[in-house]
Amino acid sequence: MPESVYVVMPAFNEDRVIASIIHRVRETLPDAHVVVINDGSGDQTASVATAAGARVVNLPFNCGYGVALQTGLTYAFRAGADIVITMDSDGQHDPGSIEPLMKPVRKGESDLVLGSRYLPQSVSYRVPALRRIVSRCLSLLLTLITGQRLTDTTTGFQCMNRKTLERFVTLKDFPEKTPDADLILYAVMTGARVCEVPVTMHEDRGGESMHGAFKSMFYIPKLFTAIVSVLLQYSHQKRGNV
Repeated sequence: MPESVYVVMPAFNEDRVIASIIHRVRETLPDAHVVVINDGSGDQTASVATAAGARVVNLPFNCGYGVALQTGLTYAFRAGADIVITMDSDGQHDPGSIEPLMKPVRKGESDLVLGSRYLPQSVSYRVPALRRIVSRCLSLLLTLITGQRLTDTTTGFQCMNRKTLERFVTLKDFPEKTPDADLILYAVMTGARVCEVPVTMHEDRGGESMHGAFKSMFYIPKLFTAIVSVLLQYSHQKRGNV
């Protein structure tokens, strides 16, 4: 049977750019299901995305990126998705990189593929210094913990198979505020094969960023706390299985 591919796009006030992103995704994957999670936008994101051909799931108010992502993953899982691509709706993640992102999953070589902006073959905008430092520190931390070299653990441009999708959807404590490095760590710790591929990323062309300077002050400690939580949960599970 043909594979069922879903593209999950959390969105908050992205009516200026979301239609063009959806059209480019459909050019790359004509048979894919594009699902936009409208996270309580105050503009025309929902109607614009619907007119562009996406299935829109509306959250009643702005719940945050983590809740929107979890909603999209759950929707795709219940719909029977075999492969899921997650990407931003602000124009940062280039739909032209979807095919190389999917390749390791389609070939059965990886369960979770991360689109990295820091690999030598990547094409990326100039990442602000603070964000770049934080991202690389987190990548170094996860590399040390997992023993696997990782360069971009805050990327939201990912591809996963159904096995990993089920892992995330059935996770009891899905990280509502920080679904980045902690989810990747959880995937590795539970046996998922994780790899990175170079992708093209552009500067955010949309609305309000979840990684602004003010929000980053709260995001960083929350993420480190979430990473510790994953480690403690995994350690507890291992002791319980002994």
